[in-house]
Amino acid sequence: MVLNGEARAASLAVYGPGGPYPAIRKCAEIFGARQGVAVDVQFGEPAKQADQAAKNGDVYYTGAEYMMDDFIREYPTLLDESAIIYPAARRVGIIVRQGNPKGVQSLGDLAAPGMRILDVSLENMADLRGKANANTTVFVTTGRQGFTAWKTNNNLDAWVTYKTWAEQLDPGEGEFIPIDGPKGLRRIPVTVMRNAPHPDLARAFLKFLETDEARAVFLENGYEPY
Repeated sequence: MVLNGEARAASLAVYGPGGPYPAIRKCAEIFGARQGVAVDVQFGEPAKQADQAAKNGDVYYTGAEYMMDDFIREYPTLLDESAIIYPAARRVGIIVRQGNPKGVQSLGDLAAPGMRILDVSLENMADLRGKANANTTVFVTTGRQGFTAWKTNNNLDAWVTYKTWAEQLDPGEGEFIPIDGPKGLRRIPVTVMRNAPHPDLARAFLKFLETDEARAVFLENGYEPY
């Protein structure tokens, strides 16, 4: 159903990090076409987006629950915590080079001498890596930066990250070893900005993200149902 009034005049502004961006953008395209509105999805680092999101943001998403918690802690007046939904979850695992030349089978193997591991600070994987943190050799901030580093630095042996990044690699650029069970699954939260210029449209978008149609988009992009 197409919303009236607000929807016809609106341009919905959606903010969040780069990891979930492809799936969120595709959902936004479907929703926007159906509602007859423009949906502008912008990705970036939370600290760099906060000011603009406070001015015109309608919807905010993150790549994991801890990221949403951190954002709310840092900017306690911006988001409607009561509106948070979790449309899908991301599988955590290990990206290794094609053919798995180091023979990595589990997180413990990353602690072997000589391993060279990529660290993305916003992904918060240090606890999972454990002793392998001693082998981190390249440090970046965002998943998008990590993706670029993996593609351009062939000296890297492993990256503990999300399956969604592995899905975006070109053939031959790596293999993904999943971490099974709840330990390897992180939900992605989405919510409405407290001062959203188009609150009804924002809530309608969140409702759409919980439909089977939107979940199919997430599945196509490497997510899992939650």
